[in-house]
Amino acid sequence: MYAPPPAYGAPPAYGAPAPVPYGYAPPPPPPAYYPPPQQAQQGPMIINLGNNNNSSGSPCGICGKDTDSIPRKKLGCVAWAWCICLLFTVGGYGLCFIPLCTDNCKDTELVCIKCQSVKQTIPANCC
Repeated sequence: MYAPPPAYGAPPAYGAPAPVPYGYAPPPPPPAYYPPPQQAQQGPMIINLGNNNNSSGSPCGICGKDTDSIPRKKLGCVAWAWCICLLFTVGGYGLCFIPLCTDNCKDTELVCIKCQSVKQTIPANCC
């Protein structure tokens, strides 16, 4: 019936790389991926500043006993300073009140558990 098509050459073998035309180079291999090294997470570091050898807490200036402390957050100068800075930069859209709501911008007061007096005030570090 019909004549077979003319042969143009042997078909390329499967699995063999295709011939690269002149002037083209094969793409470079992708860079190797190395995951970052795993670091052990550490908890908070406890620093004992007193010379007492007991673990009952720090001395209270009001009741004179070694008691534990309860941390309490209070608005301080840092929160108000950030509030004023945001008021001038952002405007009156209510975003200037964010430092008044976040604990990172508030001062920490350590309160005696026996007499409820403030032992120490730690100012905020919001920078």
